[in-house]
Amino acid sequence: MRLLNRHALALLAILLVAALLRAWLIAGERVSFDSDEAVVGLMARHINQGQPVPTFYYGQAYMGSLDALLVAGGFAIGGESVTTMRAVQIALALLALLAAYALARAVAGSRRVALLALLLLAMPTPLGALYGTATLGGYNELTSLGSLVLLWSWQIAVDGRDAPWRWAALGLAAGIGWWLNAAIIISIAVAGLVGLRTLPRRPWRGYALCAAAFLLGSAPWWLYNLGHSWASLDFLLGGFGHVPGAEPVSQGEALVALIGLGLPALYGLRLPWEAGLALGAGALVAVIYVALVTDSLAGGLARLRRVGTIEHGPARRWVWTVFGVFAVVFLVSPFSDATGRYLLPLWVPAAIGVALGVDRLRRAGRMVAAGVLVALLAAQAGTVIRAAQTETGLTPQLVEALRVPARYDGPLLDFLAAEGYAHGYAAYWTSFRLIFRSGETLILDTALPYDEQGYRPVTDRYPPYRDQVESAARAMWITQNFPALDARIAAELGAAGVSYRTRDFGPYRVYYDFSRRVSPRDFGLDAAEPFDDTEDDRAGADP
Repeated sequence: MRLLNRHALALLAILLVAALLRAWLIAGERVSFDSDEAVVGLMARHINQGQPVPTFYYGQAYMGSLDALLVAGGFAIGGESVTTMRAVQIALALLALLAAYALARAVAGSRRVALLALLLLAMPTPLGALYGTATLGGYNELTSLGSLVLLWSWQIAVDGRDAPWRWAALGLAAGIGWWLNAAIIISIAVAGLVGLRTLPRRPWRGYALCAAAFLLGSAPWWLYNLGHSWASLDFLLGGFGHVPGAEPVSQGEALVALIGLGLPALYGLRLPWEAGLALGAGALVAVIYVALVTDSLAGGLARLRRVGTIEHGPARRWVWTVFGVFAVVFLVSPFSDATGRYLLPLWVPAAIGVALGVDRLRRAGRMVAAGVLVALLAAQAGTVIRAAQTETGLTPQLVEALRVPARYDGPLLDFLAAEGYAHGYAAYWTSFRLIFRSGETLILDTALPYDEQGYRPVTDRYPPYRDQVESAARAMWITQNFPALDARIAAELGAAGVSYRTRDFGPYRVYYDFSRRVSPRDFGLDAAEPFDDTEDDRAGADP
């Protein structure tokens, strides 16, 4: 009983550490807020206003709207704000950690290993901290559901605990996950492989129950696609090929990116939004990981040669199976982006693998294992804290010019309110961010491009905004860190004889007080064609 109480206290202490770290991250917007996250907040706002709940995020046929529904509940309790959105994510992150703990305990058969894995997840790498704090597509829910699918499949197939409710729960979690984010396919595939060895011994009723529950959980996905010519399936098969400038990569390039970018980001050796490796303790951590992987491989080879036994053998093979499945899906799918978010299906299995390795080090002495664990945790926490204290903090934005510190938003919105502007034109990464921060007192049409690739029609995520701007009597324009566009605007307006004023707020430039109402569409700025990389001189802007 005393041991059980000690274990429960350790579990609670780790969850408390996880909550405190994430609370610190959201306290000063140390995780950057951008338009992708703002779309979720605006959807939640509209849901609370009584608008129909969309199946997917605005303007797309993928990623179910579960996160927006949960954020809507948060808004109803705590009011509409970025902090409330992030508070909802803290609650979801804690649930994801509990699911990960249960999975680790089942697979490893050890409460100690489960606590080690939980501790590594509670003090996460920048990848885990970013996507576990920001509302960027239901990644906390994906982590939870993926862990539950893996947990229940293990309990059914390996532990023989095949109660009907587990079959139903497995199918329901997989179905909801499929609607939420197709990355759940990694967990589903691993669950299938785990269950293959026991397939002949399982009654068909279990599989039928699982299939029925899957269809129930994924019902929104099926209902939408039956009425929209299987748009989600087209996207899954085609990827982001519709985006200008997006070129498919070869499997060789994807493999190099996975090894050189993806895995280092997964283990905290690289910031997901930067190309280089993280400095500081990165070299030491890399050596530790190489040693752990080498030890795991050596144990596997020893087993193949039937030399001795490997500690936690089934768990280690399971971890390698997850990585193998992920690699296959990653290389054959059109979503071979190794920058960060697509690596999240590996986040929990990777932590379990590291925990198994650290636990194995106890053979060399408890102090050795403890020293390695402390080094890993210190490196992970230190990297997150240092990144969070930069001007833009943790950010999902890969393009430096599109990262905007939060401190410029307030003065810009105050200026527009003082000038009486409630409508305007901007690019995607500017528009939804400012619309949400203003509480929709400012409405922007995403008619401007945000980089040299030109305007992307897919960024017109919510057509009612465009309609409102078109009917407004006056409108201003906003650009963001885009000198080539500023030069083009100056040339077009000058040639048309349109006078105007400008005002800069850090990376933002506001065009206002036009001599007549004009739209970017009047000058073809919404054309999906590349811009010339022309520089302008901001020193001449009207103050």
